[in-house]
Amino acid sequence: MTTNLFGWSDELWLLLDRLGILAGNLMFLFTLSAGVWGFLKRESIRRWFTLNRFPNVGAELDNAQYRDAIAFTVSHKELPLWVIRVSRPAHVGLIATADSKPAAREIAQHAEKQGIRVHGPVYIENPDDPAEALAQTRLILSRLREAGAHNIAVDITGGKTPMSLGGFMAAEEMGVSSLYVASRYDATLRKPDMSTAKIHCISKPE
Repeated sequence: MTTNLFGWSDELWLLLDRLGILAGNLMFLFTLSAGVWGFLKRESIRRWFTLNRFPNVGAELDNAQYRDAIAFTVSHKELPLWVIRVSRPAHVGLIATADSKPAAREIAQHAEKQGIRVHGPVYIENPDDPAEALAQTRLILSRLREAGAHNIAVDITGGKTPMSLGGFMAAEEMGVSSLYVASRYDATLRKPDMSTAKIHCISKPE
């Protein structure tokens, strides 16, 4: 009479034993491979887990929410001046072009009269190059942080589309919010109607 469990034969138990060893070896190889792959791809994995899912995209913000620091991509003066007035930041950063230099100068003068510390303007030579806008926005954001600002936003309303894209990418890379000011355009006065202006969130770090 057999003494094996369940009455199974020695040959069957030997086969199951070998299959168990094989399964254990396969699991070890899989775990080792996953560990090596995870180490080699750790930056990609980290970026995936920290990916901004844009949960607040399009949300209308309290205009007074950002009082620490705001960086602007500058084209005209009206929208930045309005944002500064309603948000009252302690610091302002300016990213401009040769064409928007007069507007940036007026914004800086107005902010300084309000006791706001101005960083820049830094200038973009080619407003059609988003990489240049990215680099200059990074520079301004670094200056704002070095000055002690914590609650920082980038207003990407002004400038050409590549400037706005570069500003947005810099905001994402450095973990700060990006904003957009929407307003109707007054065709008679040929400028934005600031009575209709609202600040909208493009992206906000979680």
